[in-house]
Amino acid sequence: MTLLYLKLLVTPLLMWAISLAARRWGSLLGGLLSGLPITSGLVMTFLSLEQGTAFALGAVPGALGGLAAVQATYACYVLATRKVGLAPAVLLALLFYSLAAYAFTHWGNLYVSVTVALLLIGVLIHTSAREPKPDTLARPRHRYWEIPLRMVSATALLMITTSLASWLGPATSGMLAPIPVIAWPLMVFAHVQGGRAGMAAMVRGNAIGAVGVIAFYLAVAALLEALGIGATITLAMVLAVLLTVALAAALRKA
Repeated sequence: MTLLYLKLLVTPLLMWAISLAARRWGSLLGGLLSGLPITSGLVMTFLSLEQGTAFALGAVPGALGGLAAVQATYACYVLATRKVGLAPAVLLALLFYSLAAYAFTHWGNLYVSVTVALLLIGVLIHTSAREPKPDTLARPRHRYWEIPLRMVSATALLMITTSLASWLGPATSGMLAPIPVIAWPLMVFAHVQGGRAGMAAMVRGNAIGAVGVIAFYLAVAALLEALGIGATITLAMVLAVLLTVALAAALRKA
C-alpha cells in the first residue's frame, strides 16, 4: 500500500515541477528535464521493490531497446510534421514506436539498442538545430487543464506498467519503462503553443537527456546486484544528471 501511495504522489509532482520549469525557462530546459531518467527511474525502482532484483535486471535490455525506439519516434514525429498535421503525425509516431519497440525487443540486443539510440540522438540534435529558434519574447497561451492532464497521464502509465509487470514479463516491462510519458505531452503542447521552434527545442533537450538515460540503465545493470536498489538508483541518477549537464554545456559552446 505504501508503494501505491508513492506512485500516486511522486509521479504527478514530478510532472508538475517539470511543466512549470518548462513554462518559466523554456522548452529546451523542459526537454532536458523530461529527457532525464525520471519515469524510468521510478519504474525500475518499483519493479525492483515489487518483482525483485533479478526481474529489474532482466528489464534493462528491453528498456534500452525501448529508449532507441523512443528516439526513432521523435525522429519520425519531426519528419512527419513537415508533411502532415499534428494529429496524424502523433498517430504515425506512436505507431512507429510500437513497431520499433517490438523490433528492438525481439530481434535486437543491448549493444544494438545502445548504438542505434546514440546514432538517433546525434541525428535529433543535428536536425533540431536546423529548425527555427524559439522567440524568447513570445508568450504562448497556457490552458488551465494542461498540467493536470499531463499529471494524470504520467501517473496512469506508471500504474499500468508496474501493475502489469508480472504478467508482461521483464522484457516488455523494460520496453515500456522509457516511454516518454512526461516528454510526449510536453513536446506536443510545445508544438501547439510555440510552433516548430518550441517543438524542436523540446526534442533537442530530450535527445541530450537521453544520453544520461543510457548511462542510467548501464549503471543499473552493473551495480544493482552489488549495491542494492537504493544506492544503485541514486548513483545512476547522479551519473545521468552529470552527463546530461556536461553534454548540454558542451553543445551550447559548440
